[in-house]
Order: sequence, then C-alpha cells, then structure tokens
Amino acid sequence: MKENRTVNRILSMLELISRHPEGLTLGQIYRMLDIPKATAYDFLQTLYKADAIYYKDPRLKTYVIGSKMFAIGSVYNKNSNLIEAAQFDLTHFADFYGFTVFITKRINDNIIYIFKYQPKNSRIMMQEEIGTITQDFNKSVPGQCYMIFDHQLEDPNMTELDFVKSQQCIMSKDLGNPGIITLATPVYNFENRVVGVLVASNFIQTGHDQDTVMHSLVKIAQQTSRKLGYTRSLE
Repeated sequence: MKENRTVNRILSMLELISRHPEGLTLGQIYRMLDIPKATAYDFLQTLYKADAIYYKDPRLKTYVIGSKMFAIGSVYNKNSNLIEAAQFDLTHFADFYGFTVFITKRINDNIIYIFKYQPKNSRIMMQEEIGTITQDFNKSVPGQCYMIFDHQLEDPNMTELDFVKSQQCIMSKDLGNPGIITLATPVYNFENRVVGVLVASNFIQTGHDQDTVMHSLVKIAQQTSRKLGYTRSLE
C-alpha cells in the first residue's frame, strides 16, 4: 500500500514538536524536517486551528503540543491493552514498595512513556511524565531493557547479558540519577514480541530487599504477558 506523504509529514512534525517542550519556531521546524517553508506553515496553521498545537510563547511563536493531542492520547490510555493488563498489579506494587512506576512502549526509534503512577509514600520526583519521549537507548534504563530483550534491537555486546536475561530484569543504580535505583522488565505478547517495558524507580535505601522488589516487578510483567496472550515459559 502506498504511503501518504502528507500524513507522514504531519506525523513527523507532531513527533518533532513533542520532543521539544520548550517549543519550536516555524523556521526551526521546516529546517529540521527539510520541507518547504510554505508547506510547513500550512501544516502548522491547520494543526493550530485544530488545537493539536499551540504557541508556548506567542511573541516568539514557538509551537508545543496542544490539548487535542492530549485528548487523543488519553483515549489511547483508556483503550490500551497493555495498560489495562498491567496497571492494577503495578499500582499495588507501587503502593506497597513506594516505587514510582511507569509503562513504556517502543515505536521505531522512540521510547514513549504511556503510564505513570506515583504512590503517596514515594519520596522522589521523577521528571518523566505521560507522553515523555526519549531516543536515548544506551543511557536510559528502559532503553537498555529494550536493547537486551527486544529481538529487533538486541545487542550481543552488552555486559552481563546472560545474567540479565536470566533475571528478566535490568537494575541500575546510577544512570543519570545518583542515589536512585531503577528497575525495568519486558512485557511480551502472543507474537513473542516485546510490546512494552515496566519501569520502577525509588531511592536505593528503600527499606526493602532489592532482589525481592525486582522479583515482584518481574512477576507482574510475566502476569501481564500472559494476559496479552504470551504462552511460552518465562521462568
């Protein structure tokens, strides 16, 4: 099936804008996407009138994602099989251990945070929010998890690969967040494909045994995988 060039350009524009919460100008957008200025202007005006984007700074005319896209994203969150399958157990895990938890998905070269829950007993503030997008696979914990367990990204040169695979979880204590421990474990579907990564973060000194916390998170990922039709052994 032939792809529609206009649709692809608009999606690329929205994706670009979403990665820059400080806002982008018309000039920055058409140069970064390498499209004609007039075309970019027409697209931006159409998106602006639909409230898909708006001016963060009306004087500089810097565009950011608007309420229309948030509404669409909210519908996705309500209808997501992954979120529905994981969130009950994941929020109970967060309340019990005090970890802030996330669900992420990988779309091509992007990792997107589609769910976040911060329990009342959490003592940290994580900067990631629903809709946060990162392309840093090497330095982010969920990114490394995708690189280890996603067959399309698997890097055989990663350290301690066999051990991490046997644990079905990656644990990091220092990737950009000193004093914070972050766990990430994959979720599979009926196609034996990684469809998401569950993430949990807290201070290293949590009062709970780290192995116990890790095994609890992995168990939730395994239960979620089974709800999504995964039938192979994860033990």
